[in-house]
Amino acid sequence: MAFFELRQYRCFPDRRDEWVRFMEEEIIPYQTSKGMVVVGSWFGEQEDDLYVWVLRYDSDEQRAAL
Repeated sequence: MAFFELRQYRCFPDRRDEWVRFMEEEIIPYQTSKGMVVVGSWFGEQEDDLYVWVLRYDSDEQRAAL
């Protein structure tokens, strides 16, 4: 059974592109290098300040360890 974690962040609307670039170039590569599986990441189409990403784990124990 897989476990999924939905993370939502609110950023300054005028800095969203900077935030997305930081996530895609720094945070997501770091997380995946540690064994996390990033299912996907999105930014809001109607909410300029919304950024969402989803992580998948094989177990709750793996989630806690990572």
